Amino acid sequence: MAPAERADLIVDFSGVALGSWQLANLGPDEPFGGGVPGVDFPAADAVTTGQIMQFRVVPSAAADLTTPPQQLVLPAVPTLPAPAVTRRLAVLEQMSQYVDDAPAEALLGTVSSNGVWAKRLWMDPVSENPAEGATEVWEFYNATEDAHPIHVHETKFEVLGRQGITIDEMARSVYLMPGTARPPEPWESGFKDTVIAYPGQVTRIRARFGTAGQYAWHCHIVEHEDNEMMRPYRIGPLQPGQPEPHA
Repeated sequence: MAPAERADLIVDFSGVALGSWQLANLGPDEPFGGGVPGVDFPAADAVTTGQIMQFRVVPSAAADLTTPPQQLVLPAVPTLPAPAVTRRLAVLEQMSQYVDDAPAEALLGTVSSNGVWAKRLWMDPVSENPAEGATEVWEFYNATEDAHPIHVHETKFEVLGRQGITIDEMARSVYLMPGTARPPEPWESGFKDTVIAYPGQVTRIRARFGTAGQYAWHCHIVEHEDNEMMRPYRIGPLQPGQPEPHA
């Protein structure tokens, strides 16, 4: 799970021995780029960041009236309408001129039909303007070396899947790799408002934009969203009192 992601869990302690148990984090203690702990990156420190929560299983004081997990019936997830528009968006970094192999700024932007990306700042005019009630596919092309949790305000979306991309830094372009599309992760079913955009991949979502107004979409790593990885977007027409572009 990435910053701002949430999950509804049902934990069955009926077969767990009495005592203290820990919910652990495997990491990493560094920018996450995907992969397997202990193989692609060192796991989190087991005595500090690897510890999330402690559960204390104690003798029951009364009869257990909860529904066993295997008997629960969850509501069906509705299907969103067919999309009217597909938007190609960029997840970018501006490399430092003073420190080797280190980004100075995290950025968002757009990707043209021929794969060329354009950087856009928070102060730039709105470039994403879905119609009120429209369903759209948004594609996040991650040309950085890190995974970014992308959060879209004022909507819930479904994750469609991901596909590998080729990144041409000199041409500032991204190209789809053939035959690499894959479905969402098993835990990405249902509606979400934050999705992990993995490096070197395009992550696709389908969202319905139901409430007119001006909102934002951004990376939910605090250092990134405060360092230009945030963009305004608008649902429907411009309304009186909405934020105007900064001078």
